[in-house]
Amino acid sequence: MSRWKELPAALADHEHTLIAQLRRLKDHSGLSLTALAARTAYSRSSWARYLNGKQPVPMQAVEELARVCAVEPTRLVVLCEVAIRARGAGGGRISDGARR
Repeated sequence: MSRWKELPAALADHEHTLIAQLRRLKDHSGLSLTALAARTAYSRSSWARYLNGKQPVPMQAVEELARVCAVEPTRLVVLCEVAIRARGAGGGRISDGARR
């Protein structure tokens, strides 16, 4: 399992929870960021930005990670929706789903 950097302190609680769950899922899968990129429409550097809290995670990326890891995506999708709404309500960044 990889050793993750601490998430940015300015990250909202909802975003922190989502990223922690995504990190856990990625680690449990045993996939490297390179392998994850090969199996999704997102690059290795995009995954690194999302999983290190440097850029909001697009809903499509959450769904693809769940698919690649063969898990039911509902809980992750709800966490992502809550994080997106919180970003919007706070005037913060909103993920546009941009890929690579």
